[in-house]
Amino acid sequence: MHHVPHPAGRARPASLAFWLQWMAATAVGLAAGMATLFAGLGAALRTAPPLLFGAVLGSVLGSACGTAQWLVLRRRVRGAGMWVPATVAAWALFWALNMAGAFGQGSGVGGMVLEGLGHGALFGGLLGVAQWWVLRGTARGARWWVPASVGGWAVSAALGDGLKAALGGEGPIDLAVGLAAGAAVTGACLGRLLRDDRAPAAR
Repeated sequence: MHHVPHPAGRARPASLAFWLQWMAATAVGLAAGMATLFAGLGAALRTAPPLLFGAVLGSVLGSACGTAQWLVLRRRVRGAGMWVPATVAAWALFWALNMAGAFGQGSGVGGMVLEGLGHGALFGGLLGVAQWWVLRGTARGARWWVPASVGGWAVSAALGDGLKAALGGEGPIDLAVGLAAGAAVTGACLGRLLRDDRAPAAR
């Protein structure tokens, strides 16, 4: 059997190696974004309208996470340069609407779990569609990235919100836990999509 060269010279990611790189990139991106906010940007925006505060919050975290993830994807995804703006746009839109109260809030552990499911599904949908637009030129099954993103972020946000409500703690524990769990799920899905890209991409 003859070896078939990988399209466009892209290196096919090994599942575990790619997953670890994706997790590390997301963690570094989150840490950088949170550091920027805690360094004074968050305090400077404290009196800003919720819509503006959410847009800036989303832009900072989205650009930090998106850039870190781009470093992992830049040699594996055709047109990976658009990953960062697509990610920033989804993050900014979600957090602007969320901080403005467009999605509602839950109370108690059960209510927070339901809130997490709903908010996570919305976030995952926005992020999944934006990132699918980038992935569609590379991954044969790119269309599956949207439902994977919706499901992964819904479950992850429910876990983070429910844990915070159960512990009664303050601070961004829900964001940290939700992002870690979401990155774990979506990283596994993305690694699978990028390994299975020998055929023409499905749009």
